[in-house]
Amino acid sequence: MIYTVECAFTDPAREDSWNEFYGGDKLTTLLSFPGFRASQRFRAIMDIPAPYLAIHSIRDAAVLEQTVYRDGGGGTFSGWDDLVTNWDRNLFTGMEAAPEVPTKECLVMLDDPAQAHKAPDADFTWLDIAGLDRTTDRRGLAIVDRGTGERLACDKGKSLRVFAPISPRRVSPHGIDS
Repeated sequence: MIYTVECAFTDPAREDSWNEFYGGDKLTTLLSFPGFRASQRFRAIMDIPAPYLAIHSIRDAAVLEQTVYRDGGGGTFSGWDDLVTNWDRNLFTGMEAAPEVPTKECLVMLDDPAQAHKAPDADFTWLDIAGLDRTTDRRGLAIVDRGTGERLACDKGKSLRVFAPISPRRVSPHGIDS
């Protein structure tokens, strides 16, 4: 399953510290929980209300109901919550583990399959909503080269979003098949 977290951060003076926390301690903690397999963080290369994206590969929906997840800061930003806005979380089926997006590539997300023509160079894998905020019924994910991503980012439509990685994909110490 794929668990996505999208948000904005409201304090530019503290944004570097927040990114260090999220990309460091936060991901380390999440990946220590049973059932968290891999995580990668992104930032939109276009102006959108929630420019930050984290994609987590998890075993199943029960992972998010574990006491260890909830007590260990899962579902919160551990003291940064007042600075995080436009926050939503979605859970999707259709992919066991999200692929790693290298630094020279971009992740394209599209929530409306009828708009796939906006990204003819993108080969979308379509996911179906399975829980949490349910901000969309379906979501397409595609990896494209940076140049293609930058061209697609010029699209002002709400359904197409382009993200560049801000961290490498990190894999759980328990392994991707945990």
